[in-house]
Amino acid sequence: MGYHKDNHFSNLDLVLIAIIISLLLISWGYLIIEYSSLPNIIAVHFDILGKPNGYSSKENIWFAPAIFSILSIAFIFGAKHQEAITFPKREIGSTEKSSNLKMMLYTALLLAIISPLIVYTIIEASIIKNFEMPWLMPIIVGIAAIYLGIVFYYKFKTLKLS
Repeated sequence: MGYHKDNHFSNLDLVLIAIIISLLLISWGYLIIEYSSLPNIIAVHFDILGKPNGYSSKENIWFAPAIFSILSIAFIFGAKHQEAITFPKREIGSTEKSSNLKMMLYTALLLAIISPLIVYTIIEASIIKNFEMPWLMPIIVGIAAIYLGIVFYYKFKTLKLS
């Protein structure tokens, strides 16, 4: 069965992938640089106003960039090899492939944007007493709203062309 046809990334797609990788590397780099200055107990959960309200051991901070990195890379892989990850296995049309590719890359970008925000917030909240970040939730909601707009755009574009 010929379900392993690769999609070819356009120049814009390659730029998105470069941005995704850069954001993930920024998350990892910042964490590596700041890790030694973290206390043994760090803030890992925040209320809607950006105040820490959940704490854990310092070692758990590695999970945040790891999860975001794994998911971002998985979405990039999925964009490239759509038919290999489709269930049930089926042939995907070119319009659907194009739409799926964009949505998967934008999903990876969303995750890569949130990663440094989360890592920065955890580190700063763990170092600074009485830390508050009231702008965190509006930024995340705004990014998610833009993402949903992009997803709906590509989905409706696919439906119109079908």
